[in-house]
Amino acid sequence: MRWIEMAQKNEVYVNGTVPASPMITSVLKEGIPYVEYSLADEKLRLHHPFKVNDVVTVDFSKRKVWINGRLQMEAIDLVYADFFQLRPGKNEIKTIPAMQLEVTYTERWL
Repeated sequence: MRWIEMAQKNEVYVNGTVPASPMITSVLKEGIPYVEYSLADEKLRLHHPFKVNDVVTVDFSKRKVWINGRLQMEAIDLVYADFFQLRPGKNEIKTIPAMQLEVTYTERWL
């Protein structure tokens, strides 16, 4: 069996004037050995035996990861452990595999 990485871009627009840490929740559509979230040159990769309908929640401000409601810090890849912030304006969050994201954040102004 061959596995092909399919990335997806998700646009998030931040109206604030200061970077904001997101909370991202996603539901996996397929079984996969890892998921990846990236913004520009920053990457967060999680290794876990993911199954269909697993729910992954990442709190970028607290630097914590939950899989199906359980804290799973050991899933974080130490090489790709960038807990990025959303910048003011348009942000393109890329994911591997392609998946729907729910992104929440608090707009911040200076």
